[in-house]
Amino acid sequence: MYREKIREYYEHLSRSYRKVADYIMSNYYEVSFMTAAQLAYAVGVDTTTVVRFSQRLGYNGYPELLNDIRGQVKSEIYAAYEPKELTPDDPAGAFKDRAEQEQHNLKQMLIHNPPEHVRRVAEVFAAASHIVLVAEGYAATAAEMTAEQLRHRGISAEAMANDVVRMAGTLVNLAPTTLVIGISATEYGEYVARSLEYARSRGCPTLGVVGSLASPVNLMSDLVVYAPTDAAGPLPSIVALVAALSALVQIAAKDSDTSVERQREEFRRTFEFLRAAESMPDLVEGEA
Repeated sequence: MYREKIREYYEHLSRSYRKVADYIMSNYYEVSFMTAAQLAYAVGVDTTTVVRFSQRLGYNGYPELLNDIRGQVKSEIYAAYEPKELTPDDPAGAFKDRAEQEQHNLKQMLIHNPPEHVRRVAEVFAAASHIVLVAEGYAATAAEMTAEQLRHRGISAEAMANDVVRMAGTLVNLAPTTLVIGISATEYGEYVARSLEYARSRGCPTLGVVGSLASPVNLMSDLVVYAPTDAAGPLPSIVALVAALSALVQIAAKDSDTSVERQREEFRRTFEFLRAAESMPDLVEGEA
């Protein structure tokens, strides 16, 4: 399988070869219809590089690599239109059931957060000078990730530590223009709710992102984004929760096609600047 071969050889590929590998891994459906010359043009290398890349992975040439990619595409199409029956004790069946549950959770999230509600949430973000995220349990990691994403978009944000003493240290410095977001994946979340209660006493706007409407965070928030965490078994799913938080980052950053493209270009330049400092010399393209 071409994916396994790319992963196996990736660390030993030249920079040009990695560009080809990255493009194939991200756009394999489109690549399945491309000639070597078309792929080379899309990546920004010459056709010889594509051919040598194929040989570097152990194929006789690009046509053999292309057949492997097409085989992957065909198998995915057949799986979508001619799904096989799966028994409950089959791991593939458990995988499928969980994926379908996540689809249901995401659909419910859209139903419970209609456009007019999301617009009110956007207004709260627009008025905030700083964002503090507080969570506990499995949601704490999602809070840290969201705070980092907000900072990467130039928005002042922090995630409170999942510790009562350090939470108090953050809360004591709240300003009225600080938006406090409480995140709760389950029907628990007492510390988060108490943090929101304190934030409201300081005149701060509050937003709850909850996986269960039974969470006390739901009662202590000015606005609530419901992202169901329903799942079979004792552990909640945080897929919809993370999806909601990711969407909120996009809202807070006021993303447009132009701003996203500008951010990507700035990131690319910074990334290339850092890579230029690497001491490891680039491998020669024709090197075996």
